Amino acid sequence: MKYAIVYLIRGKAEKYHQKLVREVGPKFGENYLLENPLPSHVTLKSPFRTNKIKEIEFLIRAFVKKQHQYGILMGDFGNFRKFVIFSKTKFSRPARKIQKNLIKELKKLKGLKFQRYDLHFKPHATIAYGNTKINFNLIWNYLKKKNKQKFNLKFDNISIIRKPKYWEIYKIYKIN
Repeated sequence: MKYAIVYLIRGKAEKYHQKLVREVGPKFGENYLLENPLPSHVTLKSPFRTNKIKEIEFLIRAFVKKQHQYGILMGDFGNFRKFVIFSKTKFSRPARKIQKNLIKELKKLKGLKFQRYDLHFKPHATIAYGNTKINFNLIWNYLKKKNKQKFNLKFDNISIIRKPKYWEIYKIYKIN
């Protein structure tokens, strides 16, 4: 099965993010995220396949016990190569260190593959994916005119999502 390790966005920030996804998709014909729904999240470890999920669960459970909550600021918009539009999530230095140390711990497990993104963390929450050049400009201009909301969040969880057919929350590990 396919899994990913994420920070789940909750509360008002989650509602705002989901509203943007549901608004932008139909308005501009960019329905990938509507047809392939995802919980609002920031990816900490990119998707992977494993038959050792119990080992990963054990590792994360032990890892979060040693962590503390740190700040995350969510609000502005950004993009990757005019292909992905996202809500920027700025992790504080200590929050970034948690992600870096999580990857370091996960590397101890045999058979887990790592992508460039895992090692060069660019935190974000995707709003639209797979934009054509024309649609990118339309969506970008639309979002620039919106009244941006900013959220001060806490890095308070490391969670596993899985994809049997659509992405779903599998396990949530709270950071104290």
